[in-house]
Amino acid sequence: MKNIYLKIAAAILLAAMLMLCLAACKPGSDPEKGTEAVTDENGEIVTKPEGQETGTTDPTVNTVKLKFSGSSVEGAPEGSVIVDAAAHAFVIVKEGTYELTGDISNGQLQVKVADTEKVTLIFNGFTASNATSAPLYIVSGDKVTIDLADGSTNRLSDSTPYVYPDPTTDKPNACLYSAIDLKIKGHGSLKVEGVYNNGIGVKKDLEIKNGNITVTGPNNIIKGGNSVTISGGNLTLSGGEDGIKSDEETKQGKGFILITEDAVVSINCSDDAIQAAQAVTIDPTAKVTVNCGGDAINCPGIINVDENALITNK
Repeated sequence: MKNIYLKIAAAILLAAMLMLCLAACKPGSDPEKGTEAVTDENGEIVTKPEGQETGTTDPTVNTVKLKFSGSSVEGAPEGSVIVDAAAHAFVIVKEGTYELTGDISNGQLQVKVADTEKVTLIFNGFTASNATSAPLYIVSGDKVTIDLADGSTNRLSDSTPYVYPDPTTDKPNACLYSAIDLKIKGHGSLKVEGVYNNGIGVKKDLEIKNGNITVTGPNNIIKGGNSVTISGGNLTLSGGEDGIKSDEETKQGKGFILITEDAVVSINCSDDAIQAAQAVTIDPTAKVTVNCGGDAINCPGIINVDENALITNK
């Protein structure tokens, strides 16, 4: 009888141990790797490193949090950000997602990664100013996305004149300048105060998906060399000669400006409000208000503008 009691006790102990093990090692969790199970927006189970915050970005992405203070930065893993003291620049050299907070005073943030690599910059209370160049200069990469964190206020500002180390170049020439494709999205605000030349200047394709965005610039307020697509958000553009411009004349399928969906755009400028080399399209769901000294739309190619979407005040 004693042996029977011992066997029962052993069985109970073994069952308890198995239950503890199953609780600790639930699907989607790996105690050795420090991960925990979370669900995405579709209800699917994904894993993320323990303690990593979830938000608008992919929970499986490791976000590098950079905090700027004048001429210094905290939180940069080794090999991801280079501090160029001579140029007063912080240079992101590694692909990934970076959350930016704090202030860069009279300096520059650069993105300089391989042509196949993508970078996401989450603006979350980020300010940068530069007295002699662009405060944000995207030099190389495949594509950069600026994500305006919910409820955040962010600001970029430059001055005049720009000083170029190489007298044979004239780039960057905008307060926010990108030599590659640039996308701006999110539900925060961004103010770009260009004094030298353009407000936002992109050599290739510029896409604005949403956000509360205010831009000034004495030449082109917004320029996307290959194209400009605005599919949402609330944009206030003022102070320039031309409002929105795309000047690619030879590449097929480029040189266009597209304003669509629920985008709300206000343009106040001294010359043409919308100028494109090949095509301009404004969908009926968009709302564009123009106060300009030149043409509301200047395009020698295709113009497809809903009459209810464009309001011209001269």
